[in-house]
Amino acid sequence: MKPAPVPVLDLATATGAELVAGLQSSSCVFLTGMATFGADLAAMLASARAFFALPEREKSPVRWDGTGPWQGWQPVYDSGPAASPMERFELALPDPDPFPDADEWAGAFGQWPGHPAEFRSTWARYYRTMRELANHLVTELAKALSAPAADLPAWTARQHSNLCVNHYLAQAEPPEPGAIRSGAHTDIGGITLLWAENNPGGGLEARLDGAWVPVVFPPDALLLQAGDLLRWWSGGLIPANEHRVINPRRAPDVEQTDRYSVVFFHHPDLDAPVGPAATARTHVMRRQQDSYTLPS
Repeated sequence: MKPAPVPVLDLATATGAELVAGLQSSSCVFLTGMATFGADLAAMLASARAFFALPEREKSPVRWDGTGPWQGWQPVYDSGPAASPMERFELALPDPDPFPDADEWAGAFGQWPGHPAEFRSTWARYYRTMRELANHLVTELAKALSAPAADLPAWTARQHSNLCVNHYLAQAEPPEPGAIRSGAHTDIGGITLLWAENNPGGGLEARLDGAWVPVVFPPDALLLQAGDLLRWWSGGLIPANEHRVINPRRAPDVEQTDRYSVVFFHHPDLDAPVGPAATARTHVMRRQQDSYTLPS
């Protein structure tokens, strides 16, 4: 049987029940109908491309130091024999409400690159757009799931969310055996809001109905993916989305190009208890240690 396509929901009309039904059936849904998403994305992605184009010596001052949750620049291609051929930049910001202005709020993150000059403002603006969208989505999901009202502040005002841009390197030469752009996994957190380039010959795949299915983004759409913590919060009703990013085919008609994806990983307050883990932080750090670490 052919796997079902990823559902598409218009946020202008979609209900919480429709979100739950789509995630329950497919573990991911496309979202359309977001007014400010495109402009904020384009500006942030342009600054990310400029940063990744810098030489390593100019990116190294904001490199992740190997302790605590992932943040800053991460040259994943330099993390071991079967390292993924990619690099990324990642940040987390707190609830903006207690801060007097956007600049002071952005200053809560301490690893901003010095170049390009617009990096900080464009990333902070996109982060806020996605944070507000995540608040709306988890509020609607909570209503449809009849989740305890006391749970919700940990998933909204006190959320811990990471904005990450992945830069998958062009593979001019065949990758090392076992090296893949991103191996099969579920995301650690509650929900993921993903934009990615549609690359011919290789890209995002999701496991749907037991088969790996290419995920092709419609114009002006985000992919909403369920993560481990949403699976637990829903009592197992919503499955976590298993996905991977495959290497491009090596064929004369397939150009080997860079690929970019922009990911907003939404988690509840890391000190909140969720599912079998003592806290969300326990699960996040355990999964992180099993994934990418700096070489010793």
